[in-house]
Amino acid sequence: MPIISTSGIDLHYERTGRGQTVLLLAGMASDSASWTPVVSELSKNAELIRMDNRCAGQTRPVPTDTSRSLMVDDVLALLDACDIEQTVLVGHSMGALIAWAVAAKAPDRIKAVIAASAPFTVDYARIDLFNTLARLRTNDNEADWFRLLFQFLFSASFFTDERSVVKAIEASMAYPFKQSADAFAKQCAALPSFLEPIDLPVELPFPALALTGANDKLFTPADLQKNYEAYSQVSLSVIENAAHSVHWENPIAFNQRVGTFLSELS
Repeated sequence: MPIISTSGIDLHYERTGRGQTVLLLAGMASDSASWTPVVSELSKNAELIRMDNRCAGQTRPVPTDTSRSLMVDDVLALLDACDIEQTVLVGHSMGALIAWAVAAKAPDRIKAVIAASAPFTVDYARIDLFNTLARLRTNDNEADWFRLLFQFLFSASFFTDERSVVKAIEASMAYPFKQSADAFAKQCAALPSFLEPIDLPVELPFPALALTGANDKLFTPADLQKNYEAYSQVSLSVIENAAHSVHWENPIAFNQRVGTFLSELS
């Protein structure tokens, strides 16, 4: 099991495939397994590195202190440990926020950024939402809590088949590295650290792709259009039939957009 020790944690990661290096950064309440729907296809032409953020997956201890700056340093420490001079960063949601912060701190380490379902920084409304979700979660209501969380992750069509919803809830609850309520609360408590603007020049020194689900409620396509409109190097692409968890709901379209972008880099 690949592990590096950095800043008080043992950070777990996985490496798959061959080709240009692509580092995948998961979102809130997620870990390296969250990339499962797209790993097989993307690893055909790239070496994928999937890491477990602080307070998630197999990274230990859980829970632990976390913040944007700590997670940025974790990414850079992993690149150093793996002798990777430059990489493509692919982040989803909080992972995209981390990716942009890494790019601002160490642009020379970045070949390109692919940001899915997130702008550059978070806002108070999203912080309040996730803090509320943290307060609502108990060991006695996990099934209902996951059902509520799914409202912010998936399209309305996801809920038309109750059996599929129940199956997804059961799978989330049975996952052997399921994030604990305390660890989720720690991640939520770290969200204010994402409020501060990052120092990114309008003329980015690398190409970038922003992906959004047409049905995303957390960060709508209009939100992202406004966020990225001044950045000519950022190409915004809207994926139909998907909400916030765009790579789960429409992995085929996600793979096509990302695969095309990566091939153009090569």
